[in-house]
Amino acid sequence: MQTTRRFGKSMFQRRVLILAACAVVVNLLLAAQLFRLAVDQGEGHLQVAQSRLQVQTWLPTWRGSILDRRGRVLAEDRPAYDVSLSYDVITGAWIDQKAARAARESVGSERWRALGPGERDDLIQEQRLPYEEEVGEIWQLLSRTSGQSPTELEATRNQILQRVQHMAAVVWQRQRQQHETRFGNLADAPEFRERPIAEQEAFHVILPNVDDAQAMRLQQLEAVYPELVKVEYSRTRWRPESVKRVIIDGDGLPRGLHTNDPISIRVNDVGIQIIGEVRRGIWEEDMERRPFRNARTGTVDPGGYMIDDETGSHGIELGWEDELRGTRGSINRRRDRSSETRVEPVPGANVQLTIDIELQAHLEALLSSGFGLTTVQSWHGDSQLAAGSSLNAAVVVLEIETGEILAMASFPGRSVEDELSDVEREVRAPWLDRVSEAVYPPGSIVKPLVLAAAVTDGAYSLDHSITCKGHHFPTQPNVARCWIYRQANGMATHGSLQAEEALARSCNCFFYELGARLGLARISDWMSYFGGGRKLGIGTSANGLPGTESPGSLPDGEEIAELDKRGESDFEAIMLGIGQGRFTWTPLHAANAFAILARHGRRLPPTLIRGVHSSPPDPDRLLDHHAVEAALAGLEASVTKNHGTGSRLRYGPGDYDTIFDVDPVRIWGKTGTAQAPPMRIDLDGDGQLGDDDRIDGLHHAWFVGFAGEEEPEYAFAVVVEHGGSGGRVAGPIANQIVHALMDNGYLPESTREGFH
Repeated sequence: MQTTRRFGKSMFQRRVLILAACAVVVNLLLAAQLFRLAVDQGEGHLQVAQSRLQVQTWLPTWRGSILDRRGRVLAEDRPAYDVSLSYDVITGAWIDQKAARAARESVGSERWRALGPGERDDLIQEQRLPYEEEVGEIWQLLSRTSGQSPTELEATRNQILQRVQHMAAVVWQRQRQQHETRFGNLADAPEFRERPIAEQEAFHVILPNVDDAQAMRLQQLEAVYPELVKVEYSRTRWRPESVKRVIIDGDGLPRGLHTNDPISIRVNDVGIQIIGEVRRGIWEEDMERRPFRNARTGTVDPGGYMIDDETGSHGIELGWEDELRGTRGSINRRRDRSSETRVEPVPGANVQLTIDIELQAHLEALLSSGFGLTTVQSWHGDSQLAAGSSLNAAVVVLEIETGEILAMASFPGRSVEDELSDVEREVRAPWLDRVSEAVYPPGSIVKPLVLAAAVTDGAYSLDHSITCKGHHFPTQPNVARCWIYRQANGMATHGSLQAEEALARSCNCFFYELGARLGLARISDWMSYFGGGRKLGIGTSANGLPGTESPGSLPDGEEIAELDKRGESDFEAIMLGIGQGRFTWTPLHAANAFAILARHGRRLPPTLIRGVHSSPPDPDRLLDHHAVEAALAGLEASVTKNHGTGSRLRYGPGDYDTIFDVDPVRIWGKTGTAQAPPMRIDLDGDGQLGDDDRIDGLHHAWFVGFAGEEEPEYAFAVVVEHGGSGGRVAGPIANQIVHALMDNGYLPESTREGFH
């Protein structure tokens, strides 16, 4: 039998070839993957690998100091200690972890694996008690050492939980969005898993700023539970000038407050409205503005926020946060070698204010309820408010030559917030800085500005007179009236007046006429030049952080055009001539406007930060020299002549005292009594505000002026909300401001003999 030989491949050979081909394909795939990992993604993987060989420790920084104009420290970081607990203790997870481990060890690993979930839970519950007792002892020791009650510590714990849980939710939401963007709706896409964020594996401050003795006791606790408790060196914000004792001569006060003995007033939290405070723990907006680690890119900002950081909560501490904050340092160690790289922390920069803290304390004492000038007095002449009622007020003093703000006080302020009832806090807003944030109609204090503008623009000549007939419109005696034209005064008028006397007497009709001659567009433009209708940029904030300034309101071009169409611009112009109508501003605006007048039109924006001035929006306009001299003469007559509205304090018919007793200092001033919105007050005492809890028909009291030896050196502004007469109510406060300048070395000492 003949056998035929086949030359084809055997089954075995084909299988070998198939296996070889598979091996080639697999090797090609592995090579491609190796290329992708080593070349395409090599740098990233190298960074990850190197990062795992590195141990990085962050070094704390400290905030810069805040100083007053004389270099006195207003706020600074002082050494202290922080006591922190691990997040697992705060959540209670540590108890669960320890109980589960003890339960597993009690039965052995093999039996543990055979148990069902319910049986395991029962065993875990049996093991919880000793660990619950340990954690309870930790909390009790923290309470005894710190003096905080368990309720207070529980509140702190809950705040930490809320912050971390909210932060985790935000991070997981972003990660989920990135996951969905990357994988879309792929069927084989990996499932998104929420992994713990860094804050859930960190320690969190329970007791900030403990002293040395407390830290030493708690370090013993740390030695027993190093994985649960940390006592770390820290810093605390200290304000060495926050409490002042101010001594004021009571001899110059009006009747009822006058005393021959010095008055001693303790002022707490001096300058807190300006300086601000810091808070422990960051908010969501802090993380969004400047996170420590960017959730998207992973990059680190050493000056960014971690969850237990301190940050400014208001005032300069908030507005200048980025300058004060500083940046962390770091220590980087390599696990594979004994090398170490150290980057030193950079402390925050110091910020120097223009404020004189001694003068600031003096002004805050003047406005305090205990002094009496911001409570309703019989000589205020206001029958609608009960004697002793407390009034809101604000004062500001700035140096004319430099534009620097020497002091600015607002009452009530944050220092007395806890003393107010809920209703009082709602209606009096103690957190509001009334100097730069609250706006008011200026009233008659604009009259010297209107005079200077009218003369400079050629709308009025100083050698001409204007006749006061009691009202501006000949056929409408009840519209646009002069303040003197009323039944109680026998429908009197001021007659023919020139500029100086018109200012001293504050004749409305004179300035109605100047407003009419200027017209709404021109008078609005001039008030804008003097700072109205815009923020002055005093430096309450930097780098786009929120500041505390209001622009007020002033008719702009569009509004003026609309008023022209409706035929209302003429009336608005005469109202603006006496500081009423669609014009509001702050006490800071008022003092700044008077400073511009004293500089003959040269603008130097006021500042709260030494060496930092904002730029004027447009070039200076020099005021007519003779107009400024006439305005100053009228302002001086207003406080020195018997017919001046700011010269005498009237107690009754023919019974007067002079308002100012500041010889040898010269005073120039203007009173203002401006229409005010209804005063909200708990009239029925039920602790709630109803529709009827309001008083209508009240006025804000203004006094704005200058003080100096020969020429104006300091501009000041006073406003008392719903106070009534500018002379009676704000005038005595202005007198005390000048004495404060004397007592603090800015003006010569007084030779006053007092009112009595």
